[in-house]
Amino acid sequence: MGTIDGGLGGGLRGKFDGLSIYKMRGVDKVIVRKSAGHSKENIKKDPRLERFRLAGSEFGGRAAAAKYLMQALIFHKGLADYNIAGPLISLMKPVQELDTTSDFGKRNIILSSHAHYLKEFSLNRAHTFDSVIRFPVTGTINREALTATVKFPELIPGINFTPPVDHPYYSFRIALGVVPDIVHKPFRYEPTHLDYPTACADYVNSEWFPLLQRAAPLELSIQHTFLPPNEHYTLVLTVGIRYGILKGVNVIDQAPYVGSAKILEVG
Repeated sequence: MGTIDGGLGGGLRGKFDGLSIYKMRGVDKVIVRKSAGHSKENIKKDPRLERFRLAGSEFGGRAAAAKYLMQALIFHKGLADYNIAGPLISLMKPVQELDTTSDFGKRNIILSSHAHYLKEFSLNRAHTFDSVIRFPVTGTINREALTATVKFPELIPGINFTPPVDHPYYSFRIALGVVPDIVHKPFRYEPTHLDYPTACADYVNSEWFPLLQRAAPLELSIQHTFLPPNEHYTLVLTVGIRYGILKGVNVIDQAPYVGSAKILEVG
């Protein structure tokens, strides 16, 4: 992958003479990639590319799992400072490799048995949630009741609370998502049960707090409204901090493109 600091490509986007030129969130430079070496027709039919096809099939399985993970994180996605899709797909590779009974090209993503791979996944690179709140925020999940609770410590600005922005208010958001296991079926990868909705997450916000004032310990709880159809699912508890701007008398709006979030607990 090449990058262009300025000049040529500064306003150029698209495909040109075998090169793809584009911008990516979280990367300041213009990215230049060489187009793939094999045509779609060759990939489908050339017997020499069989292993390539099998690897592509498994990548499709990881991408399907990442799609549901993205839905579980949807209420915190706006706090991310980079494109989290690729890292989520990569995170599913070791989970897929733990399926030692299926043939290569058909290995499943049984996340419910290996959910710990998701824990502490950060949606930020510049200002992580743990760098903003320097005292453990804890979360618990009740899998049977589909509930979760998050406990925040007392926050003292400049001591254990160091937000990187100067907006006057902040608020916490917790979200609870349901992510199904992904298995290989005759023609493609799918959830173990097709009744999983495409968007499956709920969230709860705290009130807005003044940024520069000391805050008492806080506890937030959430109840999920979707009952999974089988045991092949993972509950994903996400926590984030967002910042607010005063828009009028007692009216606070969320500031866009600032904040921090991470996966706090899984179960």
